[in-house]
Amino acid sequence: MKPTLRNYYPLVFFGSLFCLFMARFGAESDIYCLQTIKNMDTSDLLSSWDFESNTERGICRFGGVECSSNYVEDRVIGIWLSNMGLKGQFPRCIEDFIWLQTLILSHNDLSGYIPNDISAKLPYLTTLYLSNNYFSGEIPKGIANLSGLITLLLDGNRLTGQIPQDLGLLPRLRDFSVANNLLEGSVPVFVNNLNVSLSYANNSGLCGGILGNCDESLFEFKKRRSNAIHPLVKKQNTEQEAELLPLAFHEQGSKELSILLERFISRMSFKELCKATDYFCIDNVLGIGKTGIMYKAKVSNSCILAVKRLYDADKYKWKFLLEIMIPGRHRHRNIVLPHGFCIEKHERVLVYEYISNGRLSDWLQSDEGHQPTKLEWSERIHIALGIARGLSWLHKRCNIVHLYLDSECVLLDKYFEPKISNFGKAKFLNQTVEDHVRMKFFLVDRLGVKGYAEKDVYDFGIILFELLTGKRLSPSTDSSDSINCHLMKYISKNFFTDPADFYDAIDDSIMGKGFDDKILRLLEVACDCVKTSLKQRPKMVDIHQTIRAMWEGYKPCFHSESLTVKIK
Repeated sequence: MKPTLRNYYPLVFFGSLFCLFMARFGAESDIYCLQTIKNMDTSDLLSSWDFESNTERGICRFGGVECSSNYVEDRVIGIWLSNMGLKGQFPRCIEDFIWLQTLILSHNDLSGYIPNDISAKLPYLTTLYLSNNYFSGEIPKGIANLSGLITLLLDGNRLTGQIPQDLGLLPRLRDFSVANNLLEGSVPVFVNNLNVSLSYANNSGLCGGILGNCDESLFEFKKRRSNAIHPLVKKQNTEQEAELLPLAFHEQGSKELSILLERFISRMSFKELCKATDYFCIDNVLGIGKTGIMYKAKVSNSCILAVKRLYDADKYKWKFLLEIMIPGRHRHRNIVLPHGFCIEKHERVLVYEYISNGRLSDWLQSDEGHQPTKLEWSERIHIALGIARGLSWLHKRCNIVHLYLDSECVLLDKYFEPKISNFGKAKFLNQTVEDHVRMKFFLVDRLGVKGYAEKDVYDFGIILFELLTGKRLSPSTDSSDSINCHLMKYISKNFFTDPADFYDAIDDSIMGKGFDDKILRLLEVACDCVKTSLKQRPKMVDIHQTIRAMWEGYKPCFHSESLTVKIK
């Protein structure tokens, strides 16, 4: 029979149905995976992923999801979920995104192994960014089969074993970092690309290549690792016990303590820090505090760090432990990330990422006449939201109170994202571990627990007043500025009746630009935070939701790339 156009109609019809079915099937698997990822969000940062009101194609409008369209369906080609509070193991459902090119899951709370078959499941990856999580085990050898890989960043995890030598054969690789892990052995030789950017810092067992010849130091490292005191970390039945372990080390030697703390962050040698700070040269001093001096440091890979050298190792032993344990174990986008530590003889040194915009207090007018660059309203509400997010997470998720919060310990990165620091006076709440020795350390102030969280709320309220007025405020403030004195008098006595009483204290530079209603609403929140009655003060989780609604309610024009960066 001679074929006609009519003969083809059924084929076209059923072929279209088949394509639509396959498109729907692919979309459903994508939706299921994104729902799985959303369930891993412990900070409620993916709440805008609304699966009820979006169509299947609508997932491509989700924040952090990048798609590429073809004539049948949308394909997910990029996942950008850095600093999203994700907790759990590597989400294996991501392997359903077979066209994925970019996978960024850095700065989360992910643990377990990196899948061995990741290269087979995601053959088109060009960017794999898993830094600053808790991944353990070996680096999958199959990653060397990702011929299109350009960026491979695995730093800041707990990876062990050797680096696969075949990674050196990747033809397009430009950035490779495995810094701050527990790797050993010789590093790969990159024969196809001599210009690849490499970072191996703080892996004491690595050698070869840019690290120098492999010699007896490698064998010494293996011997030290094999003699690690595993019995001291053996009993870890719950997360709470894992939290408490460092506190039992007051009676242990520095070597044992150092080995245990390496579970949280990397250990650095005092010799290395001396070199990085030019032997703690006064020209590199960033600030002088009550417990130590902060220095600017530059390590071999041109990375800039902030190094805090404590005055007295014995006097500040407890603070040293807290500064490592809390931000090292509880990683969050609004908690300063510790980079490393050093325990050698009587030296105690803390190493942090360098925060380019310094302290929030540096951006506020002081009594000494310091006149900083004025922050815009969008920057101020962004900072307030970030601090509230971090404190809410500490209170609700971690049962931790800060107790020393002020604008001095809030750091601002180059995008003005706030980072809470200084955990030396922090306390843990609601711990129930059947180890009476550790409990004595842990609950030494248990009778005074009431009011701890409210103290953080009060301190946050003071920071809100500082953001609204553009001035440093503290109970000891003694300013000739009558408005400022009036405000601090009211704050110190907690005589709050009407936020309108403090309208004149608001920074004129942010008023009259269309945000006055939001500014007054934030002033109301500040007044609620410093009320006399502890019961009347709101919880941080509620404060966070309130400020978040203010931020999302009017979508301020906030382009982080355009913000003024303060160069030190």
